[in-house]
Amino acid sequence: PFGTPEEAANNEGHADLAAWLVASRGWTPLAHLETLTAARALSLLRSGASLHEGGPTPLQRAAGGEGEAAALIRRAAAPWSPASHSLFPAAAREYAVMVMRIGYQIALSPPDGAEARPDWSALSDVWREHVLPHAVAR
Repeated sequence: PFGTPEEAANNEGHADLAAWLVASRGWTPLAHLETLTAARALSLLRSGASLHEGGPTPLQRAAGGEGEAAALIRRAAAPWSPASHSLFPAAAREYAVMVMRIGYQIALSPPDGAEARPDWSALSDVWREHVLPHAVAR
């Protein structure tokens, strides 16, 4: 008896609401940048919300968007880094820690018969900056 939400909005004289309902029909929760707080965006990103689902995708909307939520989405789309670690889902964060531990083990393990390496810090820095971004994905 009421029709679609768009019809109900139009019947009540809310053409702008009806247009928004049509435009946002394929959006995921992460794509609602105008109403998304930074805390909610962070929660969605950390729980594994896709940056590439829906039409337009959250990443497409954030590309030209303003505000903290859009900035978080853009940062989350970049390769893993220590600065973006908190924006990744739990499984990816755990994996990053595991891969970093492997890097530390390699850095601290001298070759057979050699002394412990004094340059372990440099190797672990290279591991963190160049290996992890390729190893860790959302």
